[in-house]
Parts: sequence; structure tokens; C-alpha cells
Amino acid sequence: MDNVVLTSDSPEASPDDILIDCDDSSATADDSPLLSDGHLAELNSAHHPPSFDENNSVGRRCPISVKKRLLIGCLLGSSITLLAVISTGFILSKKLSKNFDTTTTTTETTLPNQSSTTTIETVTSSSKSCSIPTVNGKWNETGFVLINPGGECSSNEYGLCHSQDFFFDDIHYTLYVADTKNDRIQKYSLNEPFNPNPGLLGVTVASRNLSSPQSLFVDVQTEDIYILDFLENDTTDNKTDIVSYRVHLWKKNDQIGKILLSEQGEYLYSQFIHRLRLDKQMNIYVGTRYFIKKWLKSTDYTQNVIVAGESQLNLTAQSNLWDPVGFVVADDLTLFIADWQNKRIQKWKVNATEEETIVKNLTYVIGLTMDCNGFLYYVDMYERTIHQIDLVNNQKRVIVTDQGEFRSSCYFGQRAIRTDRFENIFLLGDNQLCQFSLQITT
Repeated sequence: MDNVVLTSDSPEASPDDILIDCDDSSATADDSPLLSDGHLAELNSAHHPPSFDENNSVGRRCPISVKKRLLIGCLLGSSITLLAVISTGFILSKKLSKNFDTTTTTTETTLPNQSSTTTIETVTSSSKSCSIPTVNGKWNETGFVLINPGGECSSNEYGLCHSQDFFFDDIHYTLYVADTKNDRIQKYSLNEPFNPNPGLLGVTVASRNLSSPQSLFVDVQTEDIYILDFLENDTTDNKTDIVSYRVHLWKKNDQIGKILLSEQGEYLYSQFIHRLRLDKQMNIYVGTRYFIKKWLKSTDYTQNVIVAGESQLNLTAQSNLWDPVGFVVADDLTLFIADWQNKRIQKWKVNATEEETIVKNLTYVIGLTMDCNGFLYYVDMYERTIHQIDLVNNQKRVIVTDQGEFRSSCYFGQRAIRTDRFENIFLLGDNQLCQFSLQITT
């Protein structure tokens, strides 16, 4: 690049007399510099640059028009680069917009002894985050046992005892199981070599002060664990009719958790299955016998609101719940609920006053999950089948059925169901966890 030498401080210089090092042996006639009088310098046959006053110790004098030409060239080059950057950004943004949807959800929250407040929550979710389509997928129905192949109630590192729920961490490809009767949370890595007997090796990551852990949620970014368990209030004569539930926050590598919230449950609360879920704003959802309660992160979990279920009267009414044994919080905060006693699956949108039934006349629905394609999966405990629901086309189909030998293992006492990023299905039984691998995708 040409070196520009300013000499405006010289008494002989004027603003138009900017000195530029014009010594460029590669110059051509088209690039010939101008002399100070504004005329083209005459070039000899060897295209040598014109001669200048050799006594000028500062540099050879080129008029301002050269500077203008250089500046115009620089500006044109910068403009072209800027346009290229803008075009690239636009193309990338268009591509990304095809994969991500931004949903703005307005919620109205009424806290006890306070006026209602309106909250606007913006959720960005991937509508095409699955690379594996499952609209006509086929799974291996025989499956295989990942945890505790013997099926006995055991407290060793390979065993489980009346486990109630589990969580799949797709980032680290690990499983967390609420090992209820052993009062612990077990962690299993699926990145390790698998031996069918004795199955996956579990590592206890939480146990101290836990009492019959029921459900859990893992923040996959920090690997912190949220745990729902019971605190018995009245154990006289072995009664457990009245219990309180608690939610612990167990940070990674901590030896003891912190209790975030606690509340007394309804009559016979501990006799049924209860779930814990979190949304992307880290609000905590807890299923009781008749309600789904949302504990607000903005209040440091000191306040909650009922987001599903209206009352404990007339429990079969459309607006009520009766033992919601499983539920899903979608990215747009819509709730999908397995309503056990009412034998149906309900859809409850934000701020709705009444549910929409999407599946009814079931036998005993238990376990409910949603994959990255937006399909729902549930287990019919009585029929021993796994079903897929296409919410877009309003279609339901059986994808896995009991294959004889599994009657005494994973299909006994089903509790929870999940899918991984490869759309394999995981089913938690009473003392075991099994996998059904996806075989065909269309």
C-alpha cells in the first residue's frame, strides 16, 4: 500500500499539497501519477517514474487527486467487503430461521394475596431439531435390559428397587434414575462398554437426606439435579396418609442438596405416582393428586400457581385432574397430562380454563414423554403397549407390544418412558430399565 506522508505543517505546503510516496516501479501509463501542476507525468520508454526535486527530503510531491483516487479505491473495497458480510449474514439467518421458531408466550399469574400480574416469556425452540424422522418409524419390540437384568429388588451398584422415574441427558448421554426404595439417585453412562450381565454400572450421585425420591430433572448444562421426594408427617401405626413433598437442588459433586420448596400433599398423596418437571425458565412443575402446580423461579420458589386442574370436586369433569401420573411441559409451555383415573391424555394451553382431551377411553395410561419431532409417547400399563401420538395429524398407533419374555421384566410395573436423540425408547419398569431401538425410519 502507498505510504502517505503529510506535510501540512510545512510552511510551503497547502492542504492540496499532500505528499505521497509515488515511487512504484510497477506503474503503467494508466497508473501514471500527476505532477503538482495537474498534468500527467511523461514516462520514458522504460516506464520509469518521473523525476522530482531530489533536494526534497520529505518525499516526492503528488497532488490531492492521487489521494482521492486512493481513498475512492479503499472505499470501494470496504463497501464490497461490507456487502459480502451482510449477504452472508442474511443467508445464514434465513437458514437458521428454518430450524428455529421463536414463541412469545404471555402468562397471567395470580399470587396469593396479590393482584394478578402478566408475564411475557419468549421461548426459542427448534422445530426441526430431529435429524431422524419417526412418522412411520419401527422399533425393535423385543428390546433388551440395560439396568438390573435379574429384575430383583437390589441395593448394589447394578440394582434398583421400586424405581419411579428417570431422566435422559442427551448431551452427556447418561441416565439418572430415582431409585426410590434405596433412597438414592443413580447415574449411568451409556458411553461405556455394555455387558448384558450384570448390566450398566450405577454410581450414586445423591442420597443423603433423601426420602423415597419420586422424580427428578437434570440441568444438562450444569448437571445439577432437581429431586422430588416425600417427607412423612405422620408415621404413627405405619400410616402414610398425609405426607409432604419436597424439591431438592443437588449441585454437581455436592455431598448434600438444598431444599428449594416443601408443601403438604393431599390425602393419600404418597400412594400414587408424582412427577417433577422444569421449563426453560427453570420454573418447577409438581404433579399432586388433583393439580399441576408451577413454583416460580422469579420468587425463588416461594410462591406457586395452579396451571392445570380446577378443584377436588367432580373429578371426572373436563377441567379437573385425578392423579396425573405423568406430564410434559412443551417449549411453548403447553402441558400434556396423563390423567390416570380419568383414563385420558389432556392438553392444557397457557392460561386455559379447561383442558382439551386428545386421547380418551384408555385403560391405565402411565408414563408420558415427547420426542424432538413433537410426537408424544405413552405406556398403557394394562395392555402392556407403547403408543405414539402424532399431534399434527391427530393420529395414534401402537409401536411396541409385549413380547412374552418381557412380561416379567420391563413390562412389569411400568413407571416412566423417555426417548434419546436417536429416537430409541427407554422404559422404566419396577426394578429395571429397558431399551427399544429404532430400526426403520421414514
